[in-house]
Amino acid sequence: MLGKLIFGGQSWLIVSMGLFLLGLILVIWRYAQGSTDGVTRWLAPLCKIMGLLLLAVCLLDPLWNGQRVRPGANLFVVLADDSQSLTMRDPGASTTRGEQLKRLLNVEQEGWQVRLGQDFDLRRYQFNSRLQGVPDFSGLDFQGSQTSLVAVLNGLKERFRDRPLAGVLLFTDGVATDANDLNLDLGGLPPVYPVALGMPSLSKAIPDLSVSHLTLSETAFEDAPITIQADVTSTAMPTAKVTAEVIDEGGIVVQQQTQAISNDSGTLPFRFQIRPTKSGVSFYEVRVRKEDEAGKGRTGTPAKEEGAAQDLLVPLEDASSIEPTLANNRRLIAVDRGSTKYRILYLCGRPNWEYKYLKRAIDSDEQIQLTGVIRIARKEPKFDWRSKAGEVSNPLFRGFEGKTEETERYDQPVLVRLNTKTPEELADGFPKTLEELYEFHAVVIDDLEAEFFSPDQLSLLERFVSERGGGLLMLGGAESFRQGGYERTPVGRMLPISLTQSSAATTSTGYRLSLTREGWLQPWARLRSTETEEQQRLLELPNFLTLNRGGNVKPGATVIAEAVDASGQQLPGLIVQPFGRGRSAAMMLGDLWRWQLDRTNDQREKDDLGKAWRQTVRWLIADVPERVELRPVPKADLGVPLMRLEARIRTKEFLPQDNASVTVTVKLPDGTVASQPGEPSLQEPGLYEATFAARLAGRYRAEVEVIDQEGERLARAETGWAVDPSADEFAQVTPNVAFLKRIAERTSGEVVPLDGLERFVASLAGRKAPLTEAYTIPLWHQPWMLGLIVACLCAEWGLRRWKGLP
Repeated sequence: MLGKLIFGGQSWLIVSMGLFLLGLILVIWRYAQGSTDGVTRWLAPLCKIMGLLLLAVCLLDPLWNGQRVRPGANLFVVLADDSQSLTMRDPGASTTRGEQLKRLLNVEQEGWQVRLGQDFDLRRYQFNSRLQGVPDFSGLDFQGSQTSLVAVLNGLKERFRDRPLAGVLLFTDGVATDANDLNLDLGGLPPVYPVALGMPSLSKAIPDLSVSHLTLSETAFEDAPITIQADVTSTAMPTAKVTAEVIDEGGIVVQQQTQAISNDSGTLPFRFQIRPTKSGVSFYEVRVRKEDEAGKGRTGTPAKEEGAAQDLLVPLEDASSIEPTLANNRRLIAVDRGSTKYRILYLCGRPNWEYKYLKRAIDSDEQIQLTGVIRIARKEPKFDWRSKAGEVSNPLFRGFEGKTEETERYDQPVLVRLNTKTPEELADGFPKTLEELYEFHAVVIDDLEAEFFSPDQLSLLERFVSERGGGLLMLGGAESFRQGGYERTPVGRMLPISLTQSSAATTSTGYRLSLTREGWLQPWARLRSTETEEQQRLLELPNFLTLNRGGNVKPGATVIAEAVDASGQQLPGLIVQPFGRGRSAAMMLGDLWRWQLDRTNDQREKDDLGKAWRQTVRWLIADVPERVELRPVPKADLGVPLMRLEARIRTKEFLPQDNASVTVTVKLPDGTVASQPGEPSLQEPGLYEATFAARLAGRYRAEVEVIDQEGERLARAETGWAVDPSADEFAQVTPNVAFLKRIAERTSGEVVPLDGLERFVASLAGRKAPLTEAYTIPLWHQPWMLGLIVACLCAEWGLRRWKGLP
């Protein structure tokens, strides 16, 4: 903190100035009479004038007045990193970063810690995933699996709120597992002074391979519904090939890819497309290595049981590897394919081949069940028997009054129900209640007119899509779309194509099916892995002869495929759109089954029509919600890794379910099981929450059990997640000085060099602090002032004697 100069003897100002001017005149006159030359001519009198000026100033009683830190009144924190990243040894260093830190911190009786304790109330803390106060730093063992630096700084801000905290001296290498969370408010923190450990200014980068980023996406691809994108960062690696592997829970390598390193540093993208062998939650591990380091210290100790934490033990170092650590060469990821049995309701106006091939395709998918309602005879007008007065039944049944026999009814269609859950399900045809319809996830309407449904049933279909979030697919046929009378119905409002124009099924010499630009971007619309193979597949498709010509495509709808006639006219073939919470689609072709009849040998082997049906149905039900859903949401609380499990519970009408009894059970990586009741959320109805601390590394599986207010046990739901702290802890092997500089800038601090630590601590007493005191120093009797005056006068006398002047 800066001070200011004041004069206590201002009444002596005239006398002081008079004496100085008199002395100045005498000096000038004296040297004007001499015959000096060179430097002596101006240097000797200048020294004497300076001495006289200082004497004149001393007559004015000069005082230095300022503010300084009040000794012992302010708090000061010394914060030491205790995480595993400090066990690394930088190239050319004789000690690890942790050993370097211990040397700095274990000086108790002398040095910078003693000086800091004299000026401040010194507080010592060490941290990894959480903050811990310590009397000294002898307990540092560098076993923390996470460096939650940002969360720890937030904890200090809350802990010392409204207290005189002057600053934080931070000892770390800057490698933090929450380094991306700098968007938080650091305004409440005092100045943070980071001391970067390690060798941040290396002339040569540290060679390292790491899985820097891992993302998971799900598609409707039948062969590979799961896509894992792994970004592998290469730093200062010599020319070599890098091999990445995807390993399942049984230790089997599912996929393996190899790429060459073009530069010594950069990012290699690996893209894996896999198909899990089972439904529900599965775990996969992505490992990366140099191709010539196969099997060298990569596997760790295998797990003895499923979910055990031991399968994540990877050695931090390997003498045969040029990398400083191998902990960042692998990452764990959870894949949730769901365990629900998805149900599709297929409605058809007459027996046809479309149902045959659709059923054959879906039967090979274990997660999808197709329930069919097929009309084999239309309803006929009711016959009006006219006999005796008041008799309305067939006279042939006269005399059977009171018996159980019923007269034949001609006004009901003859329906065949296939693959129903119970014998009573769909006994009256299409469902008449929400509860019965909401048992399904999607509805397919094929060649069935709108008059088959009652007005209430058509409204149920609309609510099924918009409120329940189900899927609707209408197939082309003689009695579909406008030909079936849907133009002024709720179903017509849901369809992605307008029915105001004629949409009668027409035939021609043939229609070729081709994908639009949007169709090429949809994975579920493609059947081959490359564009060339997909184009060849489209060329080999047979000509389709029946097409429903619809009107304009509705705004917001997307044309996935087009039907091209012999003249080259392009007509909508497959159109999709979102509707409310669900989605709807229209297949305008009426004879898609020809694809299966007119096939080449290659197409027979690949079953293209079956694959197309399965992928389309998967897309149709992809986002359909369940009555019970469970998902994990990461949450950080002062460095403690927490997982909030959110369970959404719905009634049979798919409204939020309140007053339910919810129990969440979690299987930990070490095999133990923990249960906790779900608490209703205050932000959303039907949402229940339970929070678990995920301190162990490994695989977590969670399951929710729900009992509604009527005592009925609802369907269970499960989920899973992976905790992989070591991969984040060693994501960067070089000290992250740039991150520390950003922290210092945001808190008005500065990065302190290791060799300047003593000078920095000595300067803290003169810096800004919450509690200060005023001080005054008289300058006229300071030793340095007397020494300066004597030095000036003696210098003038010595120069004169040197030149032989009197």
